[in-house]
Amino acid sequence: MPARTPDGRTLAVDGSPQPFTMGWSYMVWAYGEDGALRFHTAAAGARELIARHLGEYDRLTVREVSWNGARLVSHEDPANGGTTMLWIGPHHEVYTYVPGLNVPFEAFMAQLAPFDVRDAPDGVVLAPRAGSSTRLANLLAFNTLEGVCSVQVNPAAELPAPGGPGKRVRGGALWKLDERRADGRVLRSAVLANETTTATLIARQADDPRFAAVADSIKFKLN
Repeated sequence: MPARTPDGRTLAVDGSPQPFTMGWSYMVWAYGEDGALRFHTAAAGARELIARHLGEYDRLTVREVSWNGARLVSHEDPANGGTTMLWIGPHHEVYTYVPGLNVPFEAFMAQLAPFDVRDAPDGVVLAPRAGSSTRLANLLAFNTLEGVCSVQVNPAAELPAPGGPGKRVRGGALWKLDERRADGRVLRSAVLANETTTATLIARQADDPRFAAVADSIKFKLN
């Protein structure tokens, strides 16, 4: 089903021969009178699962409070001297990284104050409140296709396509790129561009025939 992006648009994907591993995660920048701030969004509980998978969770100091019907959670990491602050709703979470420890929840509340945060099964939206002078830009969507490749999707206006015409495929114009690493392995990627999106696909295995099938058939649309 189409997914809602943090800036309120809809990302639709069609024609993939492989299933996605998870729901979409996003990164977006908020620009306001106090400067720029980077937010991430994902399914509720995703940041904790990642920290546990990486073996980081046990070293974190975790605090939690309730705020306007949601949970505010703080992951303090003494090893790195920083804190991940999370807003967790019924379906999704919004988080950002703050340098320092013992960061008061009030500081995170102030960062969220310019937004009306709307959580729903199809995504979480950070809607700037009227008069806040805040805008969202530099959107990046991220997902993976099971065992085949990672997928990054940007709005076409924010990430220009490579030069040249590219190969015409179902999803737009396609460029295939190979990069040889220092260890001799080939990193195979593809850029797929159309009128609304520029998508970057990075193969898990360079010689996997499923990667070519995905690049030739998948289509992204952002509106």
